[in-house]
Amino acid sequence: MKRRARAGRTARQIAPVGNGRVIAYFFARENETLSYVRGTNVLRIGEGRYAAVDDEIRLGDFDLPPLGGATRAAIVEDIPNLSDLDAVQATYARSVLVIAQHQMPTGEFIAIDQEGEDVLMANALDVCGERGAAEAFFDWALSHRRLDGLLMWGLEQHLRFAHGSKLRERYERLKGGPGPELAVTPPALPKANVEALRTALQRRSSLDLFIGNDGIDLAAHARFLLAVHELIPTIGGGEDFFFEHQAHAQDIHRGRALYGGAFHGGLTAAGSDPAREVDVRADLGPSTVTQEPAARGRYRIRVETGSGRLWASSSDPRPGGQEFALGAEADPPDWTRDAVIYQLMVDRFARSDGALPAPGSATALYGGTLDGVRDHLDHIAGLGCNVLWLTPVHQTPSHHGYDHEDFFKVEPRYGGEVALKRLIESAHAGGMRVLLDFVPNHTGRGHHLFRDAIAQGGEAAEFYRFWQWPHYYRCFADVISLPQLDTGNRRVQRYLIEAAQHWVTEYGADGVRCDHVAGVDPAFWIELRRGLRAAKPDALVLGEATGHFDWLARYAGRLDAIFDFDFAHMARETFARRRMGLVDFAAWMDAHDTALPGLALATLLDNHDMNRFLWMARGDTERLKLAATLLMTLPGMPVIYYGTEVGLTQRHDGVAENAEARLPMLWGADQDHDLLAHFQKLGRLRAESPALRRGSRRTLSVDADRLVYERVLGEERVVVSLNVKTSGWSVVDGSGRDRLGQDDVLGVGPDQRPG
Repeated sequence: MKRRARAGRTARQIAPVGNGRVIAYFFARENETLSYVRGTNVLRIGEGRYAAVDDEIRLGDFDLPPLGGATRAAIVEDIPNLSDLDAVQATYARSVLVIAQHQMPTGEFIAIDQEGEDVLMANALDVCGERGAAEAFFDWALSHRRLDGLLMWGLEQHLRFAHGSKLRERYERLKGGPGPELAVTPPALPKANVEALRTALQRRSSLDLFIGNDGIDLAAHARFLLAVHELIPTIGGGEDFFFEHQAHAQDIHRGRALYGGAFHGGLTAAGSDPAREVDVRADLGPSTVTQEPAARGRYRIRVETGSGRLWASSSDPRPGGQEFALGAEADPPDWTRDAVIYQLMVDRFARSDGALPAPGSATALYGGTLDGVRDHLDHIAGLGCNVLWLTPVHQTPSHHGYDHEDFFKVEPRYGGEVALKRLIESAHAGGMRVLLDFVPNHTGRGHHLFRDAIAQGGEAAEFYRFWQWPHYYRCFADVISLPQLDTGNRRVQRYLIEAAQHWVTEYGADGVRCDHVAGVDPAFWIELRRGLRAAKPDALVLGEATGHFDWLARYAGRLDAIFDFDFAHMARETFARRRMGLVDFAAWMDAHDTALPGLALATLLDNHDMNRFLWMARGDTERLKLAATLLMTLPGMPVIYYGTEVGLTQRHDGVAENAEARLPMLWGADQDHDLLAHFQKLGRLRAESPALRRGSRRTLSVDADRLVYERVLGEERVVVSLNVKTSGWSVVDGSGRDRLGQDDVLGVGPDQRPG
C-alpha cells in the first residue's frame, strides 16, 4: 500500500481511489477531467470508472454502492445561516470518504504528515458517527503508537461516544498511571464559525479535496468535519428527550436517502402508485420516475436524471436498487381489542431467591430472573393485565438486551430456555398472553454474526451494513455496540423470520414487539407478518414506530399494531407537565380517534426509553392517578410499565442516561399501596366493561378544568369525567353509579378478565 502521494504542481488534479486495503492516486492529464460518482469513491475518468474492489483497483461499470457514512452530510442542513449548503455537504461527504480510504484494516492511518494528525482524524470520525473506525484506530494506537496526552484526549472523547467500548479499562489504567506525559492534552483548534467554513471551501479542489504540498491534506479534512459539527445545534434534551430524538432520527433517515438522490419511504398502500411518492433532489435537474417490477410482487423505483440513473431508497441506496412491497390486508388479531399489556425488564423486576439490590448504577446488572417474573404473575394479573411483554430475553451482556448476542438463545442469567418455557406456560395457564421483544434492526458487537462479519468479510459481512469493511458500518443511533443489520438483504430477512418463528413455535410466545421499526427495510414487515401468521394464525406484530398520523397509517397491513407515542406525549404534556390545556388535548383526541384505521394502538404513559410519568409530574401521584384513569378508559391496548403502578420514579433526569427510568421494581413496604389500589380498580373496571374495551369514544364537553367523554357499545354507555383542577375523576355507567368508586368493582377477579 502506498503511504504517501507526492502531488507537486499537479496537486489540484489528484484523486485517490481506495478502500483501506488498497489505494492509488490518479492524476489528470492535459484536457482530462476527474470526477467522483456522487457520494462514493468511484472515480470517473472520461468514460471509464475506477474503484477499489477487494485488494485491487479495477476499471469497470460499477453500480452505485451503499453510500454509508458519507450520507451523514444531510445533517449539514441543521446549521443556521449557511448559504453554501451544497458545497459544505459535498465537502463533508468527501472528507469522510477520503479519510476512510486512508485507514488500514489494522486501524492505522497512512499518509500522515505530522504526529497527532491521526488522533484528530479519529476524533473527526467519532463526531461523524463512525464509531467502529475510531475504535479500530485507538485499539491499534494503544499497542503500536507513542502514548501521549493528545492520544489520551482522543481516547477520552471516544469513550464519551462509545458506550460499552472494550478500551475503557485500558484507558482507566493509563489515566491512573505515573507521569505527566499522559495528562489529557486537547489539540489547539480554531474556533468554528460559518465564515471559517467559507474560507476552507475556497481551498478545496474541484473534487472537494484539500491538497497539501505532499498530497491529500487529511488533517484539513478532519478539521473541516470538526468545524461543521461545532456549528450543528445540539438536540434539545428536555424532559421528553425520547420524542425529540425520535423525530430527529427520522429526519436524518430521510435526509440520507435524499443525499443519495431520491427518497421513497416504501410504505405505499395497496392500490396506490409508488412512483408518485418519490422525492428527488432538486439540484439533480429534471427527472423521470418509473416503477420497476421485482421478484415476488415487489418493485423498485428508478430515477433518470440528466446526470444518469439512480435508485430511490428509504435510507441508503443499494446496488441494483432497494426492493419495496405494497401493503397487505390489515387485520390485527381480534384479541388485541381486549388486551391490557404489562411491560417489564427481566433484570430489573424480581428474583425467585431473594430481593433485588438497592438502586445503584442505572446500567448495572441487578439479577432479575424469569422465575422471579413467574412468581409475581398474580401481581400483574391483579392490574387487569392479560398480556405480558418482556423486553429482550436473548443472550446479552447488558441489563436491557437490545445488544443481544444470539437470536435463538435465552440469556443464562435469566434462567435460560427452561425458565422461559416455565414462565410462558404459567402465563398461558392464567389466561395471559406473552409478547417477546424482537430486535431486527441491529445486534450487539458480541453477536456471533458480527464477529464473523469482521473476521471473514465477504458473505458474512453482507449481514450488516458495511460501506467499507471492516471498520465502517451503520450503527443504531451511532452507538458502537449496536451494529445495524442489512434487513434489505433477502438472506438476512429469511434468517430473521426464522428467528421470530422460533420464539413462537419453540416457546409458545403469542407475538413480538419489534424494536426501531423505522430503521428496518420496509418490505421486511410484510414478510415477517406473513411468517409469524404461518406459525401461529393470531400472532401479534407490534412495532415501535414513530411519526405523524399520515405516515404511521401506512403501517396498516405491515404491522398489526403500533405504540401510540403521540398519545404518550400529549398525555404527559397535559396531565404531568400541565403545559397543554384540556381543550387542545380534546381536539387532538377527536382528530386522533379515526386517524389510524387497520392498526391496533398500544397506548402508554411511559416506558423504558423515556422519563417516567411520575418524574415528569414531579412526584404528584394524583396527577398519575388522573392520567391512569384516562389511559384505562380510552380505546386501544393500555400498556403499564413496570413500577408505574406502585410509584417507582427516578433520581434525576434521564436525558444523560435513559437507564435511570429502569431502576429496580419496588416490592412490599416500598410500594405506594394507595396508587396500586387505584390501578387495580381501573384494571378490573376495564375487564368488566365491554364498552371501555371495544366501544366508540365521543367527547361530550370540555373546558379549562374538566374533560368529559363517553364510551358506548350496544346498550352499554360509560361516561368518564377528568378534572385537572381538583385531580378528580369519575366513571359513571348508565344507572348513574360512579363505577370507579363502587366496591363491587373490586370483586372482579383475574379469572374474569377477557381473552
